[in-house]
Amino acid sequence: MSLFPAVIPEGVLLYHGTHTRDVPKGFEWLAFEIEHAENFARGRWRRPNDTDGEPHPGPPHFGMNMPLQVDEAPPNRPPFETGEGHLHIYQAERPLNVLYIDGTAAGKTDMGTVDTQDILLAGNMSRVPMDDWRRAEDLCALGQKWKIDGFIRMEPGFEVIYCNFTDGLRLVSANKRPGMDEPGSVDNMWITSFEWARAAAQRYNGIGSSRVLLDYSSMVSAFFYPINLTNPDPKRPELPRLLGATSEEMDVVREHVAHSMARSVSSGKAPVDWQGVTDMVVTRYAKRLPLIAQTDSIDIIRSEVNGLLNIYIDYAETDDGFMAARQRCTEFYLQPVQVRTPEDKLIYAAFENTSATICEALFKARQLVVEDPDVDESEAINAVKQIINDLMEMLRWSDWKECGPCQPDEVCFVAMWPMGNVEDHYNPTCRNITDINGRHDYWRFPGRMPGHRPPPSLPPACANGQSCQEHDDLNEEL
Repeated sequence: MSLFPAVIPEGVLLYHGTHTRDVPKGFEWLAFEIEHAENFARGRWRRPNDTDGEPHPGPPHFGMNMPLQVDEAPPNRPPFETGEGHLHIYQAERPLNVLYIDGTAAGKTDMGTVDTQDILLAGNMSRVPMDDWRRAEDLCALGQKWKIDGFIRMEPGFEVIYCNFTDGLRLVSANKRPGMDEPGSVDNMWITSFEWARAAAQRYNGIGSSRVLLDYSSMVSAFFYPINLTNPDPKRPELPRLLGATSEEMDVVREHVAHSMARSVSSGKAPVDWQGVTDMVVTRYAKRLPLIAQTDSIDIIRSEVNGLLNIYIDYAETDDGFMAARQRCTEFYLQPVQVRTPEDKLIYAAFENTSATICEALFKARQLVVEDPDVDESEAINAVKQIINDLMEMLRWSDWKECGPCQPDEVCFVAMWPMGNVEDHYNPTCRNITDINGRHDYWRFPGRMPGHRPPPSLPPACANGQSCQEHDDLNEEL
């Protein structure tokens, strides 16, 4: 639901797995991680017109536990061509202007993962989720209009839909990969896919090494507008959708994105580092809130609450209810921020609201365990724990889902399309290759992927009662 203008700095290396040594003539996919692209450096599906440059599926996505078999190929389509592929390495010759589409935007599902691209950016209310080739085509047509180079999306790891490989990229190498039965080939494709998952897991907290610079001050979000973001699936109300938005509303937001993108490309000013502000707030509270929520010691609770709040309190003040201290608590980490764009003002308001909620909960806890000398300790402990648990349920910070250190043969595994079960989404944990293999029941798979049959799923959800037309899209190259 949110989009960020961004820059890939000059010199950054990007990777592309394909069936040919040739540089793509039009748009194609790039990966930030070697393991991601290596999984696509294979043979390909031959389309009926046998046109070079069309996408191919690469190996079966890890977790599907279904090998590529000719007899499972889509109807009326020639078989998959095994054999060697090529891994291309590209380097940015100049700063590359891109648009980052937040969320699991490369997940071809009917769960809302492609709403921002199809409904907001392309104005297409009926595209089926698996139609990624035409989706990329529409995005690059928009990119040409906006004078940008591509779009960043996430699946297991981050990728770039790069719109013109002849502009802004230098081919470093295009190394041939061995055939599947040749010396040097990887004997176990599941291991290579597992390492792809590991590479993705290492980027949970960011792409790393300043390979992408986000312009937070030019962010645009559907949450900025009074748009109906209700999910028609009553089982997943926490997942916003754009199915209820009108085309006029989407036109307004799309124009906002265009304006922000143009301003970001032309501006020489540094954006506000809203990620840095976030990190300061989260690191202050992320470990201490769970401690307060879990302990049965009123002394620990009292010490933690005082430790968190004393920085905001001037004990010489006599105002009732520590109102000045509460305001200082709300604004503390926003003091260094220099707001310069309308988007900054909206983000500032969101931070202010969240900080006020945290501060209100902590001062309420303080009333119970610090200010009331006659409190019943057991009742106070239970009341404070309830206050903090309610606060944590509202915040739902990702820090509280982290696995901690995993063994060398394990990865901190969260559901990332098309991998993962329901429990992996809600409770990520360390899993090895045996545990991960075959896990995919979190995702709904509309349509049919080349070479294997996905598990049964609900029909694709399209807007305004329009039918979702069938397409013959294949998965992209990377």
